[in-house]
Amino acid sequence: MGNLIIKKVRYSGEKYYFESPELQKGINLIVGDNGSGKSTFSYFIEYALGGFVEPFSKVNNKNKNNSKYTLIREDENNYVSIDIEVNGLLYSIKRFIDSNDIFYEEKGVINKLPIYRNRDHAPVIFSDWLLGKLNINVFELSLGSSNWLIGFNDLFRLLNHDQDSNPKDIYKSPKSNNFISDSSIIRKSIFETLVGISSEEHNIKYNAFKKAQKGRDESKLLLDNFLAHNSCDHAGTVDELQQTYLDLEDQLEKLLSKRNNLQQQNTNASEKTQQLTEIQTDLIRLELKVSEDTVKKKMLSIEKNKIDSLLASRKDEISQIEKIIFTHDKLNLFALEICPFCMEEVERQEGYCICGSKIKDNDYEKFVYKSSEYKQILDHKKKSLRSVEIAYDSYRLDILKLETALRDDTKRIVEIKNELESIINSIEFTGNSDLVNRIDNKILEVKGELIKCSENINSLSEKLKLESAFSMQSDIFKAKDKLYKSSLESFNRNNKETIKAFNKLYSELLSKSSCSSNYAEINDDYMPYIDHGEYKERSTIVPIRLMYYFTLLSLGLKRDTVKHPRFLLIDTPEEGGIDKSNLKLNLKLLDDALTLSKNHDDEEVKDFQVILTTGEDKYPTEYEDHIRFRLNKKSKEFILTKRKSKADNNGS
Repeated sequence: MGNLIIKKVRYSGEKYYFESPELQKGINLIVGDNGSGKSTFSYFIEYALGGFVEPFSKVNNKNKNNSKYTLIREDENNYVSIDIEVNGLLYSIKRFIDSNDIFYEEKGVINKLPIYRNRDHAPVIFSDWLLGKLNINVFELSLGSSNWLIGFNDLFRLLNHDQDSNPKDIYKSPKSNNFISDSSIIRKSIFETLVGISSEEHNIKYNAFKKAQKGRDESKLLLDNFLAHNSCDHAGTVDELQQTYLDLEDQLEKLLSKRNNLQQQNTNASEKTQQLTEIQTDLIRLELKVSEDTVKKKMLSIEKNKIDSLLASRKDEISQIEKIIFTHDKLNLFALEICPFCMEEVERQEGYCICGSKIKDNDYEKFVYKSSEYKQILDHKKKSLRSVEIAYDSYRLDILKLETALRDDTKRIVEIKNELESIINSIEFTGNSDLVNRIDNKILEVKGELIKCSENINSLSEKLKLESAFSMQSDIFKAKDKLYKSSLESFNRNNKETIKAFNKLYSELLSKSSCSSNYAEINDDYMPYIDHGEYKERSTIVPIRLMYYFTLLSLGLKRDTVKHPRFLLIDTPEEGGIDKSNLKLNLKLLDDALTLSKNHDDEEVKDFQVILTTGEDKYPTEYEDHIRFRLNKKSKEFILTKRKSKADNNGS
């Protein structure tokens, strides 16, 4: 079981910045009125963890007129970074706005992983790394002809109680709402993974069962198709047919030898001399070619070694730039608008240096870059690296081709020399051409039998191979089927027991909420079923959803088998038509959820974190000590702070 704690949240751009105070384990409140930036703070966390936040997108934003996020979209060289703690270990994460890569620092080493998976070019993504730290295995779901790999963004749908999703849906809306991403099987798998009801093991065994079933069916289809198009009714086993083939080969060899002897008897001295001349010419040509290719190979090896050194140098440069990207803004020692001596901002006129001298295009060179420019340099270096890699592969392939040609030519030289020796040592005879013709006919006959025998061997071998494959796949299927059925029984047994525990916690919390239910449970799709389906007023959708999230957290704290990372991000739960008194009542039930997580009274509550953004006077007074910072539009305490220029400082 893993435990996720957010320690600090930052935003940095050329125009605006933000840095949160240290967030603590337990309950953290961010209080502010509407439009002050509470949702933006939640978006920062979601974005840094690899989520898609549409209002931040400068390219694919459907709501361009949303002024709340214009400052971020129009800012430059901007990124979000967070410090996290997972199972007591600290990590730093950094993601540029409109970037599909995430940099993370682990034990002083800077790494980068993509957000989206590509089986050929990016088989491992940031979600895999994060889930690995949380001790959650990535598993694949088979959805008809499609496959789905469960990722952290899927699980985040039950860790982030946001204000944008329909509260009736319980789950946070997925990035792209379609019949696969929001299907029942995906939702159920998310729930099962978080509460640890053998879903991981069960899904792995189910996928293995489906794979074995597919393998068995495919091998049966291949066998049936082969039998339908090939006749395998010839007598004898493969061993018997192979012995027949060997006998025919021996017979053919004797016939060829006899024919060669007869042909040698018909060869006169002048013909042999001409033949010797032709063979010697070929030998000289091949030896010259071997000599030239040997020189070429040596030259190519020298050039390949040079490229190899250049390749290592390029990789080292890229590694250094990646480290610079992660640490550049932390250091912030130099900038084109800051004096390197007094560190004060300088109003620099375009085309002029900091010292005031006019910049001459011919001798101007830039030594200080922004983080975004370093990213461009990194992309350029990577393209350059690819060119060097292509050149290296080209040299390597050319050398391999030369080595193959040298090997073949050297072998051919030996054969030619043996052939020359045989001709020189041959004796001139006279022979009978009619006998040679009769032997040729017999040779053709034996060759025909060899071809037929070879076809019979291949046909019978392929049949036996397909039958063996079908038998093996059938055995695998039976074994996987047995394991799957056993897993299914265990899954249903554990499922029933865990769901019973969930229902008990959920029913108790919901009965104390403003919903005041008498009976609550979840159905087969793990969705709430309240008071046997009787009508509830609209305001009850807030506690129904909120208690669902509280129950998951409580169960995660109560049971070590539960995979829930004991983390909740709750954004403005007052949305949904609920009054302040009931909202406070429902939020205060977080304490009850924590109490119910104890297995005995004197047990300490395990480490957890709840980050709650809410409005002024819309939280329990008992939570006043949990407030980490406030945002207020009237006093202009917004989440983003504008960077002061030198002109602003002079004016003040």
